[in-house]
Amino acid sequence: MNWEIRNLMCNIEIVKEKLEDVATTHTWFVDGRFTKRSLKTKEEVVNYGLAYNKHRIHNEQVTELMLTYLEELDGLMNKFHEIEKASLSTDQSESNANVQSIYLNKY
Repeated sequence: MNWEIRNLMCNIEIVKEKLEDVATTHTWFVDGRFTKRSLKTKEEVVNYGLAYNKHRIHNEQVTELMLTYLEELDGLMNKFHEIEKASLSTDQSESNANVQSIYLNKY
């Protein structure tokens, strides 16, 4: 049981690192692209418009990665709940066996 939880935590840490990578990459993109509070000249507007496809692709990729990693995280959380349930049922069985053993030894 312990190794299952350790393995699960390793997988959760991997997903966390992936999410951090997406956040870092997105921050770099935003910092590099949005250097001013507002566009003041026609040239700035045109340059921004020319980068439209790059922005669209980046946004689609970030969204797809985030959804994929969230789905992966949901799966890991479900596995954790399964392990937790199995652990509780094992603990309950052991507890019942101990009570029964005490009862039988007493009588």
